[in-house]
Amino acid sequence: MSINNIGRTLLLGAALLASGASIQTPERRVIRVTAERFTFTPSRIVVNPGDTIEFRLTSDDTAHGFRISGTDVNLVIPKRGMPETSVTITAPAPGRYAFECTRMCGAGHNFMRGELIVRDPSKGASQR
Repeated sequence: MSINNIGRTLLLGAALLASGASIQTPERRVIRVTAERFTFTPSRIVVNPGDTIEFRLTSDDTAHGFRISGTDVNLVIPKRGMPETSVTITAPAPGRYAFECTRMCGAGHNFMRGELIVRDPSKGASQR
């Protein structure tokens, strides 16, 4: 970047600050999820589009899978006593994204689901 471009960038930043405008950066969130006996806790997670989300996943019993539909997230949560596993994603477009266990873990396996809700900023705080 040339000196001239650096100067323009600094002037633009100063003008934004002077005008009261703010530069928003995505929020970084750490969300701990525990898998056990056919449930995820929490099973409902609400975030804003563009948030950086670090899922830290543990199991209180056997190994489980963790897949979020519509994303690239698909991993194994190690069994109890093993270190947690983590994955970091950027929250996708507003909508509802199901997550589920992808490893057969017993009779209730098909019920082991949750939901990642990405708020729609145009709908305000009323969306939950």
